[in-house]
Amino acid sequence: MAGFLDALGRWCARHRRTVFELWVVAILGVGFLGLAHGGVFVQQSSLPGTGTQRAIDLMAEDFPALTGPTTTVVFTARDEPGAASPGDWRVALAIGRAIENLDRLDRTAYVENPYVPGMGGLKSHDAVVVRVSLEGTMGDVGRADLEQFDRAVEPARMAGLDVEFGGIVAMLLNQPTGGAGEALGLVLALLVLLLAFGSYLAACVPIVASLCALAVSYSFIHYGASMLEIHPTAPMVAAMLGLGAGIDYALFIVTRYRQQLAEGDDVETAVGRAMAHSGHAVVFAGGTVVFAICGLFLSGITFVGRIGIAAALAVAVMVLAALTLLPAILGAIGDRIDRYMLPRVRPDRASDRWTRWGRHVDRHAWPYAIGATLILLVCSVPTLDLKFGVMSDSTAAPSMSSRQAYDAVAENFGPGHYSPWVVVAKVPGKTQAEPAERDRPAGAEPVVEGPGGLGGLTAPQATASPERDPRAPQEERAGGGGSPMATRKPSREALLIGQELKQAVANVPGIAHVGEPIVSGRTAIVRVMAAAAPHEQAATDLVHRLRAKELPAVARAHPGAQVHLGGENPAIIDLAVTVGDRMPVVVVAVVVVALVLLIIAFRAILVPVKAALMNLLSIGASYGVVTAVFQWGWGIRLFGMDQAVPIMSFVPLFMFALIFGLSMDYEVFLLSRIKEEYDRTGDPHESVVTGIGATARLITSAALIMIFVFLSFVPQPDPTVKMMALGLAVAVAVDATIVRLVLVPALMSLLGHANWWFPGQSRRRTGTPDDPGPGKVSLVKDPRPLEQVG
Repeated sequence: MAGFLDALGRWCARHRRTVFELWVVAILGVGFLGLAHGGVFVQQSSLPGTGTQRAIDLMAEDFPALTGPTTTVVFTARDEPGAASPGDWRVALAIGRAIENLDRLDRTAYVENPYVPGMGGLKSHDAVVVRVSLEGTMGDVGRADLEQFDRAVEPARMAGLDVEFGGIVAMLLNQPTGGAGEALGLVLALLVLLLAFGSYLAACVPIVASLCALAVSYSFIHYGASMLEIHPTAPMVAAMLGLGAGIDYALFIVTRYRQQLAEGDDVETAVGRAMAHSGHAVVFAGGTVVFAICGLFLSGITFVGRIGIAAALAVAVMVLAALTLLPAILGAIGDRIDRYMLPRVRPDRASDRWTRWGRHVDRHAWPYAIGATLILLVCSVPTLDLKFGVMSDSTAAPSMSSRQAYDAVAENFGPGHYSPWVVVAKVPGKTQAEPAERDRPAGAEPVVEGPGGLGGLTAPQATASPERDPRAPQEERAGGGGSPMATRKPSREALLIGQELKQAVANVPGIAHVGEPIVSGRTAIVRVMAAAAPHEQAATDLVHRLRAKELPAVARAHPGAQVHLGGENPAIIDLAVTVGDRMPVVVVAVVVVALVLLIIAFRAILVPVKAALMNLLSIGASYGVVTAVFQWGWGIRLFGMDQAVPIMSFVPLFMFALIFGLSMDYEVFLLSRIKEEYDRTGDPHESVVTGIGATARLITSAALIMIFVFLSFVPQPDPTVKMMALGLAVAVAVDATIVRLVLVPALMSLLGHANWWFPGQSRRRTGTPDDPGPGKVSLVKDPRPLEQVG
């Protein structure tokens, strides 16, 4: 590997013009695909094996229009004196025209209308709410559809109303974008590089190489969204991880390149040796990150695996840029890399200070080992209270349209009316078709190819219940048997089970309202509104109770009947349950793969085991901080949020894979240097001291870059991105300081020679460094610290 990387680095430096041309072609070509043919980022359309998916499947035959994704449109009066109100008949006419426009759109399967009996929807003096069921899947909704939705509601805006979108349209209108926060992160990373290198030109090289790689990877991900359903979190996570890792990898290689120049190597030789030494570590570290992230596919959740693939792609492209584009840039700059020096900055002096620190820790290994462990355990305590919760529009940032839509519905009708649940029951037997259907040619009946979306379980309300919801006295209840969704003649047993479901669910505490059953063929649906907000624990407990008690009881009374509860909220709860069941598999797989890679790399047993345990402590500390901030609400307003929110179920899963992979980066760089010194001297204590002195400045600089890049994504409005950004930043900070600079050297000093024990291998002899042999390049780093050049 080292010989290949040496030859690759020399070739790229020698043929740098060809390398530049290839990268320009890649950036322009892939960039064109992303801009011209890129898709939109959407949530997953299906979650096989869950109650929500079964509910969607049951509706496919008799209610095909309700299996697609849904969006909520909220018309509200503006917050200003004399503003138009939906209760005004002239304004109501404008709302009616907007609803008619929505109904005419090609993408619309069904739209509620509270002004027409039997058509569903909600209305009061201050707000009108309609839900739109869409054709196809989430991936089928494109930018043109969004523009049509926006134009369709223009009559209401012209009448003086505010129109907010919730659900899929709001999600698509709020596609992830970069901003000032990410730019600030790059500026701070550049500042760290300036202090690390002491040269303006050297500091710019990692930034330029990483931005080029990011342009390629982001365009690939954007283009992939046109063919696959990719979650909106994916591009942000890929950019966050890619930038941090890319700058770090370039930092390691540029540092080694400057060392080689300081030793008198010519430019081409310096590039080759830098690639052979640091490039080898970059390949191993990048490969570990990629393997760890790909372990997310073991979760069995498609969209989580695709987020992992997007992040892994970003890291892989960063490694490719570090191995090809970076050597070409270094070849072009040559020995001028230290021309523009920063005054009064001497990076070489840091090595002596870190060496003294390493010796201090070695002398007081027990106190530092115990103290560092206690700090990490204390930081991990909140993790014991970590609960997988439900993220919905009710937890979005207050500035987002979806949150404003939820607030309007919750204020006027109650929090549970924003995201109603649907109980779907199907009885055995053959459907009694209407005359028109009996005359229809075989094969002409519409067929639903598959589930259209987890949010697609919103049905029109049926005949008004004699008991009105006291929280919304002006709420319109839709008609029953005349519902346009009921396209088939209802069976008697379906009518009976629908009434029994309504009665059983209505008596459950925590239910705000239960609508009249809508029956078509052998299928009955009953819409349920909870009293609690979607993200509250009471709503989650209510879903579990209905599925465990009331619904099975009704199903048992009708042999052969299937009864399932679905909706947006139950879908996210199902996701949390799935993640909880699969997380142990992912954790074990990632840890085992990392252990095997470290054992192969270092031919030792205790060092990989210790590294895995240290990584678990770092992960526990980051989980604890995320739980305390977001779930407990400690300092939540500092992160642009107005309330404590639950931890989205897949966030801890994804953080585990990312943090474990990133932690291995620093572990590899530190242990490689310690092992080199141990092989040379056979002294387990002095080798740790030397390793800390030689790598601490580099690891600290790389960690600061990662931290600044991750924190730059905290201002993003998506709470999921905020959680990941903060968690990753905390994990890197803890790993690069408490773990790598305190706990690891303390434990290695205590374990002594046992660190490097391996079955069938005797203790390393004391002597001179291993001679790699003629024509070969050593894989270990040069023990000499970086000296000032120029």
